[in-house]
Amino acid sequence: MAAISTIVAVAAVAVAAGSMYMSAQQAKAASKDRKEASAVSSAENSAQRSQNRRQQVRDERVRRAQIMQGSQNTGVSQSSGETGATSALGTLISSNVSTISRQENSSNAISSWNQSASDHDLSSQMWSGIGSVAGSVFGVAANASMATKSPSTVKPTFGSDMGNSLFGN
Repeated sequence: MAAISTIVAVAAVAVAAGSMYMSAQQAKAASKDRKEASAVSSAENSAQRSQNRRQQVRDERVRRAQIMQGSQNTGVSQSSGETGATSALGTLISSNVSTISRQENSSNAISSWNQSASDHDLSSQMWSGIGSVAGSVFGVAANASMATKSPSTVKPTFGSDMGNSLFGN
């Protein structure tokens, strides 16, 4: 009877170890896929921001040309009004490009921190699995050692014997 329970316990430990290993492999694969998805997302976001930046520069050039043409048409070319308007466009485009760069940096940092958290989750799950398997192994060892003891060597710790063991009798 003890041999059968030991075999069942060892099989349970083997299944737990195999399950933990497969779980860890799947979690690693998922982590790798998340890294790939993050890289693709970052590349797409970067391309989108570059396109937005180029569009901002094109729009600024068109507006600058319109201001300059309007100034020439009205006879106030190179006036303080034209200079102020074109300077304001320069400030606006610089601000917009700066905002786009800040958003890109923030997006990359968020993606990096999310990946780091995912890696920590994976590590936590792996250590949990190792602890679970270790607990199973220790449980099997304890059960096996209890099964090998004869009933006469195991003293009960309840009833009148408990009182005797407390007082050394």
